[in-house]
Amino acid sequence: MDSEKRKKTIQKIRNIGIIIVLMLFVIKLNKSLFFIVVFSILTYMGKYIRGMFGLKLVVLDPLLFAAIMMAKYIGYKEAIILVAINTLIVDFATSIASDGTFANFFLFSAGAVISVMIFGSLNVVVYASMGGLIYAIGYFLYRTFVPTQPKFEVLSKCFTSFLFTFLYASFFGPLLGLIMSV
Repeated sequence: MDSEKRKKTIQKIRNIGIIIVLMLFVIKLNKSLFFIVVFSILTYMGKYIRGMFGLKLVVLDPLLFAAIMMAKYIGYKEAIILVAINTLIVDFATSIASDGTFANFFLFSAGAVISVMIFGSLNVVVYASMGGLIYAIGYFLYRTFVPTQPKFEVLSKCFTSFLFTFLYASFFGPLLGLIMSV
C-alpha cells in the first residue's frame, strides 16, 4: 500500500513539474499571448461566479486588474487587446452587446493605460488602485448621466470594482509582477 501511494505522489509531483516547465516555455515563447489567454480565463471565471450566484451588484472579475498588469509588464496595446476580447468580442458573441459594452471597453482601457502611464513607477497597489478609481469614477459618471440607473446599483458596482481591483493588486500583484517580468 505504501509503495503504491508513494508512486502516485511521485507521479503527481512529476506531472506538476512538467506543467510548470511547459508554462515557463510558453511564457518565453510568446508572453503576450500566454497572459491574454490566462487573464481571459480568469476573467471568465469571475463573470461566471458572479452570474452563478446572482451577484448583479458585485463586480468580481479581474479584468481591470489583468489589463493593468498587461499594460505595466507587456504593453498598452496588449492591454487594450485583452479588454477588447473580454468586452467587445465576448458581448457580441453572446448577443448581449449594448452601449455599456463600448463604455466598459473605453473605461477599462483608459483606467489601465492612464494609471500605468502616470503611476506605473510606484507600487503595484498604488497604480492598480488608481486604475480602479479612474474606472469607478468614469463608470459612475456614465451610468448616472447617460443611461440613468439607480445610484445605489451604480455605486455598489463602482465600489466593488475598486475594492476587488485593490484586493487583487494587494494579494496577486507582486506575484504576477514577478512572473510577468521573467
